[in-house]
Amino acid sequence: MSGSTATLTLHNREIFERNVTRGLVAGAAAGTLHYLATNLLSLLGFKVMAFPGPDQFHLPLAYGALAATTIALARGDKLDRLLLIALGIILPAVPLGLSISSGWTVALSGAAAGALMVRAHLCEVGEGAVAAGRPGPLNYALGAVFTSGLAVAGITVASSLGSWLQGVSMPPFLLALFGGLVVSLFAAIGSIGGHLALRPDPVEARCEEVIPRLSGDLKTLATKALTLYQQCGKSLQELPREPAREEMAHTLSRMTREAVDLAAEWSGLEAQLQTSAAHDLAVQLDDLVKSAEKTRDQVARKQLEMGAQALREEMEHLQELQIQRERIVAKLKAEVALLERARVALLGMRSGQMSLKAAELSALARRFNSLSSLTTAEARMADAVATSAELAQHELAAEAAAAVDPGAAGDPVPPSPGPKVSA
Repeated sequence: MSGSTATLTLHNREIFERNVTRGLVAGAAAGTLHYLATNLLSLLGFKVMAFPGPDQFHLPLAYGALAATTIALARGDKLDRLLLIALGIILPAVPLGLSISSGWTVALSGAAAGALMVRAHLCEVGEGAVAAGRPGPLNYALGAVFTSGLAVAGITVASSLGSWLQGVSMPPFLLALFGGLVVSLFAAIGSIGGHLALRPDPVEARCEEVIPRLSGDLKTLATKALTLYQQCGKSLQELPREPAREEMAHTLSRMTREAVDLAAEWSGLEAQLQTSAAHDLAVQLDDLVKSAEKTRDQVARKQLEMGAQALREEMEHLQELQIQRERIVAKLKAEVALLERARVALLGMRSGQMSLKAAELSALARRFNSLSSLTTAEARMADAVATSAELAQHELAAEAAAAVDPGAAGDPVPPSPGPKVSA
């Protein structure tokens, strides 16, 4: 997502669609459990009114559907899942003991479930996700608000349609199943708050900022690096979350960011090297050499030769910059090749054609990190080279001015000989 646009992007759409499907399954389970619990309490002699009924009798089904949806969407490693399941059972139940209206009870339970679902999505994609929006505080707030409102809407729709279905003699089990499905469907849709790209990937944002300003080979290589980075991100998202995946994600982000920053450092100098500066210097040098050969005055010839020497040094400097540019382009090509190698390796792991273990993935990340370590040094060198090129241009202008105006250089002009006086 570009920083200059105000559009919202839905990241990991397939995960969101999967969450809705799992929410429906969880709702069916919650409705079935609610029906069995109601019958069990009735057999034990408790006076229980089954769903649908007055508002206070909607709360057990609403809590069951919200808790079941939160549990079904729990993701991450083993510890993350256990913690999310425990919180999914406890937090939505807290509003039940606050002695508030049924509407506010459902809303607060939905808000807790929504925040937990955003956290579950973050645990699934990982903190070091590649080429994906990262859920931030605003995503948690939106998830809580969306799920809160949708939970209230869901229980309202379920009770209204449930009363109508009860009037046409629908069996109690199907009524409870229907109520759980509707509430869980609305709650699962509320998890969309975690999929909105409100905080874009910083590497993608940097690339979209830099690439339009580049030209030539630098633009081509930077664009290809961004494409490979995004492809690697899609492959990483399908791997199980583990420290090796996080290490690889950080390595890929650093490699792509440094490659684009290096291209940005050389973008200004690239424009200078692609102009006719070398041709202009050659023309000026040829003119100074011819002028020096034609002039008879020794002082003027000396000034012209000094200017020609300065131009020769400047041309040598431009040649050095051309060589340095070739090295920078070669370094960028090496970085792109590393990203291509990472893409192929991750694609093989995803498709099952390669049996790389977590240790091998971590070793691969360290290998990429060591191979691209020289890029940072080249980036530091770029700024120094660009600065020296600018200073050299100023020196060339001063020397050229001195060559054109001999008097300004401070050299004395010999007096013309006077008439000879005889004795």
